[in-house]
Amino acid sequence: MANNSLNPLELLQPIIFMIITGLLILILLRQALILSRTGANQRKLQPYTLESCGDKVEKRPFKEGDYIGLITGECEGGIPKRIIGIYMDETPKEKV
Repeated sequence: MANNSLNPLELLQPIIFMIITGLLILILLRQALILSRTGANQRKLQPYTLESCGDKVEKRPFKEGDYIGLITGECEGGIPKRIIGIYMDETPKEKV
């Protein structure tokens, strides 16, 4: 005598599996959307170097090999021109 009766939970298993899978896909898509929005709004930073000539401080784009204390030239009056700082700053936004 074969027992062909189906357990009601056996019918619900595929439906429950599909619901859980659908929810996981929705969560994944939501997270991907959030990450893509934040990635587009990230600030673009560029390194700059500060050079000192006595009391005068000049800002210029960073060059490979720059380091604080490096003598980069000579100012008026024979004062050495030195790098006194290196920092990151936002690049100017391009006008459309």
